[in-house]
Amino acid sequence: MKGFTTAVVVAVTALAVVVASLAGMFSSKAAYATPGVSFASTVVARGQLGADMLFGAPGQSVVTRRISVKLGKRVVRKTVKLTVPTIQKAIACDAATPCVTAFQTATEQPGGTTGWHTHPGATFVAVAQGEGTLYTVTGSTCTSTKITPGSGFIQLPTDVHEVRNEASVPLVVYTLYVLPAGTPNTGIRVDQPQPTQCPDIH
Repeated sequence: MKGFTTAVVVAVTALAVVVASLAGMFSSKAAYATPGVSFASTVVARGQLGADMLFGAPGQSVVTRRISVKLGKRVVRKTVKLTVPTIQKAIACDAATPCVTAFQTATEQPGGTTGWHTHPGATFVAVAQGEGTLYTVTGSTCTSTKITPGSGFIQLPTDVHEVRNEASVPLVVYTLYVLPAGTPNTGIRVDQPQPTQCPDIH
């Protein structure tokens, strides 16, 4: 009887493993990106930021204000709308929440891809060699931008993106990251699911 019970437990366990595997294969959830194809990167230097700094993307916002103006014995009140500069924060650095920097070189072979991912801080990229296409999820759309030697781009932590080398020579880029203190080299890249906005870009 004990042998029969053991056999049943083993069979049930094996069945559970099979079911879990099938569920993963046929799940409607998006699969997470791979580390990339024909893509290699190296962090060559790191540093610490000591000053109070704010990194982000500039923008504009419309604010509404109620003003009062005294004209002799009369007070005129009026509602006005003002357009003011704003910033979409990527990362803020100060004594309470210090930041570190990381400088990275990366090479992507022809036909290679970085896979879909984000970064936990502000990202500044310069293209040194080759040509590629930067795919970015922007709202409900999938945008593509050609990148060539001498061009560059910045990214916020919310920018889900992928770079593909669709040319015939290696693509070489240099990247400066501004990251939360304590971010390890392995945490500079955060894999993301295949975005529904870019279903044909893998």
